[in-house]
Amino acid sequence: MLKEKGYDEFLAEKIRKGREDIQAGRYLTAEQSRQRIEVLLARKEKELAQQQLEQGVIYG
Repeated sequence: MLKEKGYDEFLAEKIRKGREDIQAGRYLTAEQSRQRIEVLLARKEKELAQQQLEQGVIYG
């Protein structure tokens, strides 16, 4: 298998930073992540509906 030069160092740094984040409590559980995504999607859905309504008024 071929790897790019420096990949092992890059990967080791990412793992180190990830472990530091976990130790510092900077992470989300799967449930927290799911809830945030649901809130984001609901907000985006409302924004899209509002844009479509405005376009209908302007061009209708």
